[in-house]
Amino acid sequence: MLPSSIPKPDLPQNAPKGEVKELQFSDSKIFPGTVRGVWVFIPAQYDGSKPACVCMKTDGYSPQIKPLLEGLIAGGYMPVTVGVFVKPGELPAPGMDTRGRRNRCLEYDAMGDNNARFLIEEILPFVARELNLNLSTSGNDRSISGGSSGGITAFNAAWERPDAFTRIYANSGSFVAFRGGNEFPTLVRKFEAKPIRAYLTTGTHDMENCAGDWFLNDLEMDKALKFSGYDYMFRTLEGPHVVGFYECFPEAMAFIWKGWPKPVPTGPSAPRVQDIILPGESWQLLAEGYRDARGPACNATGEVYFADSPNDKVYRIGLDGGVSEFVSASGHANDLTVGPQGEVYTVSSQSGRILQYTPAGEGSLVIDGVPGHSIMATPQGGLYVTSPGERRDDPSKVWFIQDGKKTLVDSGLKHATGLAYRPDQWLLSVADGGSKWVYSYQINPDGSLANKERFFWLLVPDWEDDAGAESVCYASEGQMFVATRFGIQVCADDGPTQVVLPMPDHSRVVGVCLGGPEGDTLFAFCGDRIWKRKVKTHAIGAFSPWVKVAGSRR
Repeated sequence: MLPSSIPKPDLPQNAPKGEVKELQFSDSKIFPGTVRGVWVFIPAQYDGSKPACVCMKTDGYSPQIKPLLEGLIAGGYMPVTVGVFVKPGELPAPGMDTRGRRNRCLEYDAMGDNNARFLIEEILPFVARELNLNLSTSGNDRSISGGSSGGITAFNAAWERPDAFTRIYANSGSFVAFRGGNEFPTLVRKFEAKPIRAYLTTGTHDMENCAGDWFLNDLEMDKALKFSGYDYMFRTLEGPHVVGFYECFPEAMAFIWKGWPKPVPTGPSAPRVQDIILPGESWQLLAEGYRDARGPACNATGEVYFADSPNDKVYRIGLDGGVSEFVSASGHANDLTVGPQGEVYTVSSQSGRILQYTPAGEGSLVIDGVPGHSIMATPQGGLYVTSPGERRDDPSKVWFIQDGKKTLVDSGLKHATGLAYRPDQWLLSVADGGSKWVYSYQINPDGSLANKERFFWLLVPDWEDDAGAESVCYASEGQMFVATRFGIQVCADDGPTQVVLPMPDHSRVVGVCLGGPEGDTLFAFCGDRIWKRKVKTHAIGAFSPWVKVAGSRR
């Protein structure tokens, strides 16, 4: 039962009665071969003249929920809302006297967007088509709820796809170590806040097993949401696992739907995120239509150059944000850097040639025989290049190039990718795209490297084997920005990722760069698209003076 201190919405008696339809779904491409039940509540007020809001629930339908939805809609606590209740899938046994494969843990406890996409791309279109319903496709018009594993998948659906769900009720959510859900409090603390509103509960005698302690992990989620400034409510209820789901349901719905149709606001984010982002500034699409835009670098004025190797071109982003062609036949350059005098260097893994261009685009050969992934110019006129192995299992190499000569300065990384030096110019960072690490080296006066450490610890998506780091840059303030599968990760000077800035389209970032007229525009390159936003940090390059680095705040 609810504690007496929790007020329940005053639901009207004799609310108009809706109807419930039962369906079966067995045509999933995301979870192939599975079958499941789907129930749909259609309120009496639904007339199809405009898109109806959606209230989804995991683990199927219970008759207890129908009068609650009828009363909440009639009382004005929710808009006219169609309820969609979905069972987890099962892969039936092929004619044997045994149990089928239960998909609940796979679908509900797994991190990533598979279940969110399943609901968005398969279940909701199926329901709308089968019952001829006009359902809203806006995340502002959709809630999702569930208990236990159904609770974490409700939260995860909104976390992965806030464009599709913004309102969450998670009762005794399984934020534990079944399939990586125990990392959720950390992700909430490090990611830029998302536009979601949540109502969470836990029981004082909640479950405890090999995956963790539900009560403690739910308390961690409570503290993490508070830390990052989310609009949420958390209830500790007297009782066991999933206590009070239906008793709390009216208050949960009234809370998460409050203020509709006004959009759910985005919170201020955690303190270290606030060190990077500017209030009111978000990602803006700068350009699109490229085949593989990557390898960016800025010059002293803030212009940004980048490569599109499949199109054999190098482009320049002007101070006005316009994109123009810089080199029309780049030798299939895949990365570039700007030298101390404003010269542009390119490297190609395909041709093995390093070329130098004047600001007017006139090119010349620097060296041949160095197939490189990434390149970085130093203030002293040298170049560092990462080079993949000749075979898949060969270790990568790091080269130092000066006066037309190449010197091997390191090998052994699985897949050496982006590289950048710290603003005080004595530490080099090299990303290993085949792991979760960015390595740190001391730069010696002759360009050789020493004191190698697996130093910077990146967040890895639970469903991947590596962070997918591709590009690295530093800000003059000392933070290191890394392009990864999760988005842009920002590392403290002593190693850990403190901030994650995901892309609006959820895409992987393959290039990151600071630039713009004031050096305070962050650019994210995602293959076919380029995004930008104003931030609090500023660009550096080989043209920049030495800058003292202070320790990062925790």
